[in-house]
Amino acid sequence: MLWLIALVLVLQSLGFWLGDPLVHAATALISLKALPLLLAVVGGWLLAGRKA
Repeated sequence: MLWLIALVLVLQSLGFWLGDPLVHAATALISLKALPLLLAVVGGWLLAGRKA
């Protein structure tokens, strides 16, 4: 039973240490702080299309 408690603690710690940087990176991507830049790039790409 003691090994089960130790296993749970180790897995919880690894999940936090590996998951916390991923959460911070995903938050930066999803927060839409770069939305104006993204819209400018997409707009420039659409306006620079091929001439018919």
